[in-house]
Amino acid sequence: MPTTPARPRRVSKAAALRHRQALAAQVAAPPELSQHAAQIVACFDISRYGSTSQPVRPFLVEALRRSNVTGAESIRKHCRHLTALAVFADAQGLPLTVEAVLTTDTIDHYVRVGMRGETSDNRAERRRRLLWVARSANPGPNVPTKLTPIGYSAVKAPYTPFERGTILRAARTQPSARTGEQLGAVVGLGFGAGADSVDLRELWVRDITDHGATGLTVQFHGPRPRLVVVRRVAEDLLREAIADRDPDELVIGQDTTRRNTAARIIANAALYKVPHIEPARMRATWLADLMTDPVPLAVILRAAGLQSARTLADVLAHIEPWAEHKGLPGLTTRDEASGGAR
Repeated sequence: MPTTPARPRRVSKAAALRHRQALAAQVAAPPELSQHAAQIVACFDISRYGSTSQPVRPFLVEALRRSNVTGAESIRKHCRHLTALAVFADAQGLPLTVEAVLTTDTIDHYVRVGMRGETSDNRAERRRRLLWVARSANPGPNVPTKLTPIGYSAVKAPYTPFERGTILRAARTQPSARTGEQLGAVVGLGFGAGADSVDLRELWVRDITDHGATGLTVQFHGPRPRLVVVRRVAEDLLREAIADRDPDELVIGQDTTRRNTAARIIANAALYKVPHIEPARMRATWLADLMTDPVPLAVILRAAGLQSARTLADVLAHIEPWAEHKGLPGLTTRDEASGGAR
């Protein structure tokens, strides 16, 4: 008598679903980095972009592994972009994971805030590259395909002449010699040479040259390299800040990789009834001071490291206190704009 073949065991819906999910995960799993790519990441100098409390290299490996980046040169470029983003994200208290860092919100916040001192072209290029990686490494609602353009960050209003005087006096009367030296450098370079936090980060004492009766000059590096003559109002303060110091010493702080050094110096200073000191506002004040003096536009742009007059147009909206201070009461925003066009 022939035997009846065994009926195949019925697979439950839950088991079938698990099987499909396992196959999908196996297909979707990104490949490991090639040996050459892994070596590039392992040798990449992360310290140039600042210190973090979390390891950056595992984030680079995971982001590149899940992206469509290929080619040695492209991997090197994206290591730069991703490391700069990771250092910023760590400073914001985010975990260094692809899901937390490679999102549109984080990237946009980094470009708007972390790259404030960069040119619009550099900001747009870095945003484009980071979002391209994010779309493949972290697809989903946090990385939409349609993106809003980068908004222009208007320049902050400059201090008034009275406020500048108050800040200069406070910088000259600090109870601690070290605090006075550091605050004097921040304020002297801000009001005297238009230096903001980006300019101050890698400025050495040797970059400031004292020419005696003819004044001081500062050689800035970084994204806005330029040589600037210090304004008379800040000469004595800056001279005191660098007096008898080692030429190979940083003007402020002790480590080029540390961020927000100027902000920490200001926070630790003795400032009673003094307007809140911000390097960006001191730079705007320096521009307002120049714009109400007989200084050619081309000279201002070159000294400020600007590629266009858009920043000056922002400052122009706040120029009247400086015009009145210098006896130019008839100089209104409209008058200046039409005069500048002639």
